[in-house]
Amino acid sequence: MASKDLSAPFTLYAATYSICSLMVLMTYEMRGTPREGRPEMKLARKFIDISIHAREQLSEFFLLKVNPKGTVPVLVNERLLEKPIAESVDISYYIADWYPTLLPPQHEQVIKELIFELHEISYKLLTFGTKTKYPHLNRDWLLEQAKRTDISDEYRKALEYKAELTRGWADHHSEEDLAENEARTRDFCAKILALMEKRPEAKDRFTYIFGPEPTVLDAHAVVFFGRVYDKERLDLLPPILVKWHESIRNTDLWKRAVPDGTTLPPAW
Repeated sequence: MASKDLSAPFTLYAATYSICSLMVLMTYEMRGTPREGRPEMKLARKFIDISIHAREQLSEFFLLKVNPKGTVPVLVNERLLEKPIAESVDISYYIADWYPTLLPPQHEQVIKELIFELHEISYKLLTFGTKTKYPHLNRDWLLEQAKRTDISDEYRKALEYKAELTRGWADHHSEEDLAENEARTRDFCAKILALMEKRPEAKDRFTYIFGPEPTVLDAHAVVFFGRVYDKERLDLLPPILVKWHESIRNTDLWKRAVPDGTTLPPAW
């Protein structure tokens, strides 16, 4: 690590329709005031195209220099981080350490428990349904690229590593898998509603899950609800949470965190 210059800018590699990228972006937008002694976190957004038409997350630069797993989001800062942070939850907690109102001590345990539960839900399954060829298509592409004679040995090994990672990614799921994730979604919603019932504000006033200040749980939950909302699966969202999501969706906060206004690409 070259220095501890807290003013050194961060770069967040993200994708416009990556739900985990949007969760991190929303966390940053809800950040509040920095911890005492720290400046504002400077965050540059680097959007890449992860569609099957571009696959920028599988480029030589990205696999060798940013994230060998070929996924987004990734937080990079050569001065402050020993290595890039390549998981949305870890990035969000790093931001929360910088901005402590995102993870207040009195709610930290329940926030972490519910974020863990939320990320156990298969966003891919809820988004694309029980049949998708994307993992299979990407693995075939990776193996074909690795056969090229005009690439470096380092890139070839990176492609083979990524192909191996995708081996266990199912192209198809059962209806039972889908039903299980729908049940997890309803259970998560019920727990969020139970927390909202404890808020000190009047129930018809705009507020966040624990009160007037947003937390990292708000950031991840409102984006997840956005994906369910965009898929028109309102049967999974209680009306109160639909209203809550819409109240945030209609703000500049949502516009800054969700650059296209929706969590879904145009084809979906």
